[in-house]
Amino acid sequence: MSDRMQPIPFEALLDWVFGEYRAQGSIFGVKKFWRPPEGAGEPFMGRSIESAVGPAAGPHTQLAQNIVTAYLCGGRVFELKTVQVIDGEDLHVSKPCILAEDEGYNCEWSTELTVLQARDEYIKAWVLLHVLAKELGLGRPDGFVFCMSVGYDLAGITSPKIDGFLDDMKDASRTDVFRDCLAVLARRVGDFNRFTPEDINAISPNPCNNVTISTMHGCPAEDTERIALHLLENKGLHLMLKCNPTLVGFDYARRTLNALGFHYLSFGQEGFENDLQYDDAVPMLRRLQKRAGELGLFFGLKLTNTFAVRANHGELPEKNIYMSGRALLPLSLRVAARLRMDFGNALPMSYCGGANAKNIVVLRGLNLFPVTVCTELLKPGGYGKLEAMASALEAAKAAKAIGQRALLDNLIQTLCTPARKTPTPHRALLKARLLTKAARCKACGICVSVCPNRANVVIDVDGSHLLLHMDGLCNECGNCASFCPEKQVPYLEKFTLFTDREALENSRNAGFTFLPETGRFLLRWGGACREVDPEDEGFPTQIGGMMMAVRDRYPWLLYR
Repeated sequence: MSDRMQPIPFEALLDWVFGEYRAQGSIFGVKKFWRPPEGAGEPFMGRSIESAVGPAAGPHTQLAQNIVTAYLCGGRVFELKTVQVIDGEDLHVSKPCILAEDEGYNCEWSTELTVLQARDEYIKAWVLLHVLAKELGLGRPDGFVFCMSVGYDLAGITSPKIDGFLDDMKDASRTDVFRDCLAVLARRVGDFNRFTPEDINAISPNPCNNVTISTMHGCPAEDTERIALHLLENKGLHLMLKCNPTLVGFDYARRTLNALGFHYLSFGQEGFENDLQYDDAVPMLRRLQKRAGELGLFFGLKLTNTFAVRANHGELPEKNIYMSGRALLPLSLRVAARLRMDFGNALPMSYCGGANAKNIVVLRGLNLFPVTVCTELLKPGGYGKLEAMASALEAAKAAKAIGQRALLDNLIQTLCTPARKTPTPHRALLKARLLTKAARCKACGICVSVCPNRANVVIDVDGSHLLLHMDGLCNECGNCASFCPEKQVPYLEKFTLFTDREALENSRNAGFTFLPETGRFLLRWGGACREVDPEDEGFPTQIGGMMMAVRDRYPWLLYR
């Protein structure tokens, strides 16, 4: 089993999307598509968004199919996963890297792809969303926004690798991947009912006109300001600056989290002392806002980054991890409240930190716009939760801005339910599940919904629903194991489809790959690998049925 993802080529993406849609009425497992009301749209950084919600920079925007799935469910703001100069195999990420049973934890930051692979994924998604918007009537082709995220210091952001990424995302026409996508569409345009050659020509070659700065905890204020000025002055990009929750101060964070039951969260004062201080942040933000205005560019804040804590309970393999989700809500709202007192509504603020369908209308009413989510999408229901959030926002368009500090303080109490005692150690959870004789998988689909990459799929084999794991889409984040009701570890234990012979031979998972040169399959079952024909007499019925079902009725899964 490899934790290296293999991006799906654009034409194979088309085959999967429309093959599944025509056969099953779903795309990447999503059956209910969100459609905006006629005329929906709000201005954001010089463009328009049909819904003020979407996935935050993280696992839900790392691959093209992730972005497509979020769009189908109602996302219209896509914070693309952060890129940095250290990438690909040079970037070490301990696995498992996600635990989202309650509040979220992670020990990964930027994309695990190379910068060039990430660029290609984002451009493929950009083009494909234009196709889906027109072909399926999901809204205007210009009704969504892509937001780049780069980190983590000035040297990295000004390096040729990241500088080239910024230029390519501003003008994708200079890239082979954009030209190849258009060529595929031109060749396949007869396959569509509503998408026309004119629509191909209308696809904008400019995916991004903006960027979010993501700095590491402890980045000095002067470095942050230099990065911001570089992106404004030299790259001409609208800019969002991601703030850390440490702006609330140690005493407030400790007191508030204790009062809400999060006393088990472990963090020290040093993280607050080394981070940007509030008294330094305010004058810096005023200077940047002024400079952006002089350049005719948008400047705003992203509230907030994740919160650095210690993994004292073995939550994840790393000692220092990052917390998100509902425990972040009181800290992020406090940052918003302090900044509102100094800036009023003159400083735009987008929001991420514990948002969900129950509180998103209140957050929007506080003039926090747009709202993005990550941890909520890692729970059962997955991307589908965006539909509830988009619908809630649409039903509450009349919500008015609220600025009273007392109301904010009350929201902190009412929007956070009591915490549990302590988080579950992820390694212990995996060990216990692998040693437990689990119940037979009922293909309930929970592992499908919680996987950001769509690496688990349910297929029909002779009237039975069976779970199939996709090796090439899995990075072993571990999220599916947290929620399996049968106490299994899907990414290690489920029958697995591999992209090719090498991938199968380098794994220990039971599974198979199709060999197009012979029309046969390479199978690992019981530890040994052998070439087989599932139609041979005496071949195990269920295993053979899965293999033939993929070949004959789910061919889009056999991408290369």
